[in-house]
Amino acid sequence: MLSSKERISKAVGLLLSSPPGEVDDVFNDIRGIVNDDDALQEQIESVLAESNMQQFLVVSVPEKESKVLLTPYNQVSEGRYLDPNTRTEFAFDHLRRVASDVQDSESSEQEELRASLQKELDTYVEAHYPEGAATVFLHEGSLVSCIVSNKFSPNNYWNGSWRAVWSFNPETKQLNGSTKVKVHYFEDGNVQLDTQSDFAADVPDLPSDTVSVSQKVAKLIGKYEAEFQQGINDGYRQLADKTFKGLRRTLPVTRNKIDWEKIANYKLGGELVNAEQ
Repeated sequence: MLSSKERISKAVGLLLSSPPGEVDDVFNDIRGIVNDDDALQEQIESVLAESNMQQFLVVSVPEKESKVLLTPYNQVSEGRYLDPNTRTEFAFDHLRRVASDVQDSESSEQEELRASLQKELDTYVEAHYPEGAATVFLHEGSLVSCIVSNKFSPNNYWNGSWRAVWSFNPETKQLNGSTKVKVHYFEDGNVQLDTQSDFAADVPDLPSDTVSVSQKVAKLIGKYEAEFQQGINDGYRQLADKTFKGLRRTLPVTRNKIDWEKIANYKLGGELVNAEQ
């Protein structure tokens, strides 16, 4: 029989593979499996932190009219995160999902370019993602733009998430990105879409002013994300037109359509004969 620690070690890994919007449900199931809240709390904090950063959890910064994404790119130390838009850092309780202890933070040398790209991405996200949010971070010499858009509808048995990370290095003029979509449909079953696409491009002939650079980078991000979206749409059309049709015969082996009305009449006639007997 597994010990409490072994059960926890095996169970908490399920959190990292939880469908979007269902972490709480999985956590409650784990509590039932482990049946030891004290032991669970000792190990769950780090896993919840990884899950929240993986899902780009949107956090409201206390005393600031600002929302920031929790990501590996703005983690200052264990349990503390940076909000570059308000130049503050804060503590975050991953179990209760509460931010606190807001403190001022120093701005970086590339803040002008970061703030300009943030403005462009805010406009882009507002136009394309009704439930979206984005934050631009400075990380190891690059501008890292994180985008998330969640749509949760558990009453209709589905949840979905769009996440993207774009890294632009002004020195090498390289733009690298990764976009991921995950959707879970669970009415009388368990169907998941989990797809990802990576991008890489040179950004030559950069303008000299920060506004034009930001506009060019944001335009490229929009271009590649539109291509990714179109690829998903084309994939669904192929499923409907080809893949699903290949799962069944258009006609029976006889190559003749079945006359269901005639079969029904045969069945009815047989039932009448049996009734008379």
